[in-house]
Amino acid sequence: PLPPNLQHHQHPPLVPHPRPHLPLPSSIPQTTYTTLEPWTRWTQTLAILEILHAATGLTRSPIFTTFTQIFARSVQVWAINHSFPELTSLSHLYKPMLFAWSLADTIRYLYFVVLISGCKVPRGLRWLRYSLFLVLYPIGIGSEWWLMFRATVAVENWAVKALFVFFLGLYGPGMLLPFSFLWDFVVWGEG
Repeated sequence: PLPPNLQHHQHPPLVPHPRPHLPLPSSIPQTTYTTLEPWTRWTQTLAILEILHAATGLTRSPIFTTFTQIFARSVQVWAINHSFPELTSLSHLYKPMLFAWSLADTIRYLYFVVLISGCKVPRGLRWLRYSLFLVLYPIGIGSEWWLMFRATVAVENWAVKALFVFFLGLYGPGMLLPFSFLWDFVVWGEG
């Protein structure tokens, strides 16, 4: 070894660590949260484009409903999941929330791709698009609500706590928006 006064002159290793910015796998347990949280956060942030798609008519989604859903998910991934990793990573509802979001979004995006490409939407895909929400929305929204509730209990700042309580109160009426739109489409064929 070099004397202490010369150690700062050492050159970096010839082969850098393949993931220098991440902790070594043995130093942190790999969980669904540690693996998917950054991906989920940035994917949901990019979903802000859906509001633009609805506003420009690229998709037939109602603008206000789309805004509400994207806003709620953005608050969830940034203010709750990212800011309270100790609560989110240990919750049994994080995985069901991701499952509900992922399945609903995959079906919705596939539906939009087929629709935008000018092809006839297969009946099975249309059925999935307008039926699975009956199961997936309560799972997703219920999981979001519980994770936010847990963060509300844990947060110490009274202003943030009040904001979270306000958001929690919006979930009931907010849940009715997508349900009413999709239910009208299923029952009456209009949206």
